[in-house]
Amino acid sequence: MKVITGAISHETSTFTPIPTAYGSFEERFGHIPMKDEVTRLFAGTNTPTGGFYDGAEAHDFELVPTLYANAQPSGPTPRGVFDAILGEMLDRMADAMPADGVLLELHGSMVAEGIDDAEGHILAAVRNLVGPHMPVVGQLDIHSNVSRQMVEAADGLIGRETYPE
Repeated sequence: MKVITGAISHETSTFTPIPTAYGSFEERFGHIPMKDEVTRLFAGTNTPTGGFYDGAEAHDFELVPTLYANAQPSGPTPRGVFDAILGEMLDRMADAMPADGVLLELHGSMVAEGIDDAEGHILAAVRNLVGPHMPVVGQLDIHSNVSRQMVEAADGLIGRETYPE
């Protein structure tokens, strides 16, 4: 079995004056990790994406990473930045097809310019790409905002059970 994974994660505060830019998503590693680099960075770590790798090993399925985009809490993501990152992930998912499912690391409180429900938008875009029959599961932060669009686009949404994360 082959499962595609990706991460677009940002905790947005619509009240903060701290801007979010493309570079905000590159800050941790100096770039947005792609494909096999995601495996190298996260397999065996106590992170949501690391847990995907643990699950793949425990349940004998292949995990195919696309990208890992994460920014520190800050203001809404500019629409062009959001569209570029989502477009890159969707392109990499399309290249990885056919597959048996999708696992996404999301936050649950991301806002992009003009999109108050960024995770709902991401899940709907993934659903549009993979069709109605492929399982799509999103992992969410402990204090996410779950929307109707998220519920309708995903087959499962899993919240973290512990803090600290």
